[in-house]
Amino acid sequence: MKRIHVLGLTAALPALAAMLAAAPLHAQTANASTTAQAGEEDPETARRHRANEDTAEEAILVTGYRSSNVAAIEAKRDAVGIRDSIAQDQAGLLPDLTIAQVAQRIVGVALVPDFATSDDRSPDLAESVMIRGIGSSYNLVTIDGMPLATTSPSSRGARIELLPPSFVSRIDAAKTITANLDPHALSGQLDLITASAFDTGKTTLVARASVGDNSTAGQFAHKDQGQNFRGDLTYSSVFGANRDFGVVLSGSYARYNSSNYDYKPGAVDSSYLLYDDNGEEISDYNDLSTTNGWSAAARNQIFAYTDSVERASGVMKLEYDPGSATYASLYTGYFYQKEDEVRNEYLAQSRDSAGLVAQDATSGTWAMGRTALGYSHQPQKRETFVVSGLVEQDLGGGFDASLKATHSRARLNTIRDRSKFQGDYNEEGAFAYDLSSANPQLTLLDPGYVNDPATYNESYIQHITQRAAQDLTFVGLDVGKNFAADDYGLGFNVGASFQNTDQSYDENRFAGNLYDVNGDRITLVGYDRPDRLATTDPRVDFLLINDEAVRAAWEAAGYTDVQDDSDTNISSDYELNEKVYAAYAQARYRTENFNVLAGLRFDATENDIDLWVRDANLVGGVQDADSYSEGHRRATYQYLLPSVIASYRFDNDVVLRAGYSKTIGRPNFNYYAISEAIGLPDEVEGDNIISVTRGNADLKPRTSNNFDLSLEWYPTQGSMLSVAAFYKDIKNLIFTQNISVDGFEYQGDLYTARITTPMNAQSASLKGVEVSARQDFRDIAPGFLGNFVLNANATYIKGKQTVIQADESTRHVDGLEGQPEFLANASLSYEDSVFGASIAYSYVGDYLKSINEDSQLFDIHSRHRSELSAQIRLKVLEGVTVIAEGQNLTKTDIEYFRKMPDGQLLAERAQKGRTLWLGVNARF
Repeated sequence: MKRIHVLGLTAALPALAAMLAAAPLHAQTANASTTAQAGEEDPETARRHRANEDTAEEAILVTGYRSSNVAAIEAKRDAVGIRDSIAQDQAGLLPDLTIAQVAQRIVGVALVPDFATSDDRSPDLAESVMIRGIGSSYNLVTIDGMPLATTSPSSRGARIELLPPSFVSRIDAAKTITANLDPHALSGQLDLITASAFDTGKTTLVARASVGDNSTAGQFAHKDQGQNFRGDLTYSSVFGANRDFGVVLSGSYARYNSSNYDYKPGAVDSSYLLYDDNGEEISDYNDLSTTNGWSAAARNQIFAYTDSVERASGVMKLEYDPGSATYASLYTGYFYQKEDEVRNEYLAQSRDSAGLVAQDATSGTWAMGRTALGYSHQPQKRETFVVSGLVEQDLGGGFDASLKATHSRARLNTIRDRSKFQGDYNEEGAFAYDLSSANPQLTLLDPGYVNDPATYNESYIQHITQRAAQDLTFVGLDVGKNFAADDYGLGFNVGASFQNTDQSYDENRFAGNLYDVNGDRITLVGYDRPDRLATTDPRVDFLLINDEAVRAAWEAAGYTDVQDDSDTNISSDYELNEKVYAAYAQARYRTENFNVLAGLRFDATENDIDLWVRDANLVGGVQDADSYSEGHRRATYQYLLPSVIASYRFDNDVVLRAGYSKTIGRPNFNYYAISEAIGLPDEVEGDNIISVTRGNADLKPRTSNNFDLSLEWYPTQGSMLSVAAFYKDIKNLIFTQNISVDGFEYQGDLYTARITTPMNAQSASLKGVEVSARQDFRDIAPGFLGNFVLNANATYIKGKQTVIQADESTRHVDGLEGQPEFLANASLSYEDSVFGASIAYSYVGDYLKSINEDSQLFDIHSRHRSELSAQIRLKVLEGVTVIAEGQNLTKTDIEYFRKMPDGQLLAERAQKGRTLWLGVNARF
């Protein structure tokens, strides 16, 4: 009988109590993972069955790095479809802070920064897991096969950087989706398998503590930062007269400090301008026939971030396993993250309408310009709570059933205290630029002027709160006949599920201005910090705003000139309810070597959204909010989703697999829900530019027809070679349309609006090849060489899409947003009875970060990036190991670029530091 691990609290507690009183008590230490695809023997169950039969000598052969290698191989070999994994020891012992960092070691999986270049939080901290070229918004993340509420207000993707590696036994990347799985998986699903007390069948206590240092932490004198720390404790035990009860308790705490420069010279469309031979800016960036071919750097923006992140978690899992006929589990977890982030901003901006004084192939001088300074203290707190469980029962006569449910809650609270000072456009603020390095180096024409605090007048003072909440409830029932892992012949199963999600978002802004005794806006004099940072011009300082002093003075003055932000306080607010109803049926035929599984799933989704809608007929009320009225949107869709997967096992340990499935990618909630969210002028874009985000109630889900083929060879217990090919035909691809509109009115002023709207593309396709190899050298070499374990994989992906331009024409684009063309991972481990070492390498190739519908020149690309990590372990006492490890040893930065006529020019470069750790691991 297959094992699944989820039941809601109210259902699980009575069920557990009933089994405690009435179930037959006889020893059985079987357990399983919830993500087992229909009809397969769960690898964890199979591993424990084999472990009970292993001799002591065989158990010694699979410890540490070696055991994780064996577990990952068994999980892949025993799967029905195409699946790749990373197992507990590897997850716990690689130098990775989060589940997201661990998952990138899996073939076809990459970790990429989660924010766009126009966002204003540090790209060093937020990470998104991409599977086969498609991001986390369209690939489900589950815990024991159950969905998890997300703290993201703008993505369906779970923020798994909150989750510590210590609470999982294995991470699975399922790449072929069967009918019993949620179809929200354009490229796959990432499932986190929680640890089981029956894994070892005995009482264990594992503790780990490390202190660390980040190479970038404390580089800004205005913010002192201490040491990094991480620690976790896991207790596991089986108990009861027949040892048929199990408990796992785990807790973790981590503190991570960092600071980084984030250079953004090309973050916005107006960063690099093109001119003709007469010195006039070209009017159409899709027609380059009149340009002189030289880019002019119109700005440079620097964000200086200081971050301190605290993460804590606590999980508990209770299990009851009296025998092969009955199993129950109850799991609950709490995950917490608090981020204290300070961002200082420096912006040098040309007045492009004043023109260039001089220009050649790599340099030029602007006639006018100005400098602006910004400050934002933006603490953020994320919390996720989950309770889940499972009851499954052998009904006799070849029938078995499982009932599972989960409830999770996620909360996000962000505060942003911001202030800004800026100078006027004039000749004193002008600058020259040098593009010979493809990274604009600015030379200010009057350094004394821009270094003088009196140059800068206060632009705004703000207090902003943003709150997002999501509650998710899921329940599912599955009944099978002759469908267990060890059943042969013809079998079937049917099931149904229901999922309810409530999500809300609320934003409020309180803003005003501060005046001096003459009634003028205050200058920065007396409100700047004594310490200053560097810019690209060694003669020019990056002045820092003393926001505490500004805010105190504003409070003392009685919060003067408070703006009417009543419209801002409701324009992006919404409450959304989503219901997903599903039913499926599957049939399987299995022999000793052949297995075929076919299924059909009906999936229906209903979205109801309450929001505020701007109504032009209501303009002119007492407050700006009077121009908004309550609105309601509804979005529904239904799909029939077929799947078929077949595998054949040859006698020489070769497995051939093939599969087809149809999956969907549900739109992010805010794509439906946002009416019109208007940003602040001058925040990122610069002079007279304002950002506007609009939702799209007519957005359709992505759909994908997926074709998969895999050939795998398992010559020994510790070795594997796999080649997999895949093709995806994607319809209704969702992309973010960015267009510019002149004459946009906001609070009585006219701006050029940068309008962002989610849209459906016409079509897209994705194809690729994955190659993966694992080798335990003990299987092929004696002595010293036998202590090594190698794991290497590479993925090649080719994508294309057709998008709709702002002028309604179509454009063919090579690659999908966020889809690298090449990925690679490799790790080499050594381990003997006393000493262990591992080195791990990951590579993500160039990819398209964002598409612009005005011109392909405005597209932003991510530059290829690699990371090298390492670990050394030394056993000092029985059960006690000292561990030294490092992450991003080469200190590789995050970089984006634009493809201009004269080459690749920098859009953004963000520091990412090297982190070193020293700690101890104890097992009792």
